[in-house]
Amino acid sequence: MRDVMALVLAGGRMSDYGVLTQNRAKGALTFAGSYRVIDFALSNLVNADINQIGIIIQYLPASLIEHVGVGQPWDLNGYGRMLKIMPPFVGMEKTIWYKGTADAIYQNLNFVDDSKSQDVIILSGEHVYHLDYRAVLESHRTRNADVTIVSKELPEARLNARFGYIVPDESGRVRSYHEKPLTPPSGIVSTGIYVFKSDILAKELQFNSRESDHNLAKDILERRAGQLNCYEFRTQDHWEYLETVEDYFDAQFRLMGDGYFEPLRRWNIMTNLDFRGAGFAPPPYIGGQAVVENSMVSPGCRIEGQVINSILSPGVHVHAGAVVRDSILMHDCIVQGGALLVRVISDRDAVFGADCVIGDNTAETKSSVDPQFRPPLTLIGKGVQIAGGVRIPSGAEIRPGRVVANQEAANTEIAAPAVEMARAT
Repeated sequence: MRDVMALVLAGGRMSDYGVLTQNRAKGALTFAGSYRVIDFALSNLVNADINQIGIIIQYLPASLIEHVGVGQPWDLNGYGRMLKIMPPFVGMEKTIWYKGTADAIYQNLNFVDDSKSQDVIILSGEHVYHLDYRAVLESHRTRNADVTIVSKELPEARLNARFGYIVPDESGRVRSYHEKPLTPPSGIVSTGIYVFKSDILAKELQFNSRESDHNLAKDILERRAGQLNCYEFRTQDHWEYLETVEDYFDAQFRLMGDGYFEPLRRWNIMTNLDFRGAGFAPPPYIGGQAVVENSMVSPGCRIEGQVINSILSPGVHVHAGAVVRDSILMHDCIVQGGALLVRVISDRDAVFGADCVIGDNTAETKSSVDPQFRPPLTLIGKGVQIAGGVRIPSGAEIRPGRVVANQEAANTEIAAPAVEMARAT
C-alpha cells in the first residue's frame, strides 16, 4: 500500500522486566525460542503490504537495531519498501530524549510528510498479537474516520488500571476515551494500535507540542476522541499486552499450548535468523536417557537431562542429571549435571554449575497442596556464571555478567536486584 505508512514505538524503558531489559529494549527480547517481540508488529504490517515503516527507539537501541537491520528478513529493503530507525534527534549539534509518545511522533513528522501517506498507523512494538491491517484500514476509510482505535473486549477478571478504555456507541463511534482509569468505564480496551489521517495527526501533534505533557493516549486521545470522528475497530484475534515479566512468561506458554506455537506459522511471523547462526543450526540432540515433556527445544540444543514444560532457545545444553522445569532459557545457556531450575527466565550465555538450585525447589510440594500456587520468577542476566552448589531463591535477580562463585557471593548479589535499582531511578 503506497498511501499508508506505520510508526512503531519500540524504545521504552521497562523497569518491570529487571535484568532482562537492563541492556536492551523490550521489543528486542527473545520470544518463543528464536523470535523477538518486535517481530509481531513488523510481520503483521508486512503481511498487509504496508512497506513504509519507521521504528522510533530511545532506550538501549543497539540490540533492536542489530535485529531489524534494514528490514531484509521482512522484505523491507528494496524499491518502494523501507524500514527506517528513528533515534532521538534534534539537529546537527545536539540530541535530546523524546518527552513522550506524542513528542516522539512529532519529531518524526518529516518521515510522514516524505511518505505522502493518506493515513498513518501508530503501534507498539512490544505486544504479541495477530491483526489484519487491511480490514482495519478498510473500516477506517469506509467510515471516513479521523482516528480509528483498534480495541479488544476483555473478560471482567482481566480489567485493571493498566489499560486505556473506550466507550463506544452502537455504531462503533468512540464517545470517550479513558487512559488508565482507576475504575474501568467499560470492558473494551485499547490495544495501543491507532490509524490517523495524516493531516489530523499533524494538527493534533502541533497543538500538543505546546503542552507540558506529551503522551499520545493521555494528552491527545483522552482529550479529543469524543470531538474527532473517532471509531473503534474491535479485533477478535489474539492480543497479548506484555506489561510485566509475568505477562511475557505466560504469553509464551499460552502460545506453546496452542499446537506448540502453531499460530506463529499460521500468522506468518517472520524473524531474523542470522543471529548466532540460528538459521543454520543443526536439529536438537536428545540423549538416550533424556526426558523432554511438553517443551519447545530449538535447533542446536543438546538435551541429556530433563526438560519439563520449558522453552529453550538455540544452543542450550542441559547436561545429564540436570532438571529444567517451567523455565525459559535463551541462547547458549549451559545447565550442568545435578542442577535444578524452576520458574527461571535466563538471558543468553548463562552457566548454571553442577548441583546448583535456581528458583523454588519446593514448587511441586506446594503445588500439590495449592494448585494455584506459583513461586515468583527468578531472573538471570546475560552471561551470569553460577558456581556448583549455589542456591538462588525464587524471585531473585542476578545482574548481567556477574560471577557467583559461592553462596556468600550469591547472597550479596541477591541483596540489590536490578529491578529494584531500576525502579529507584
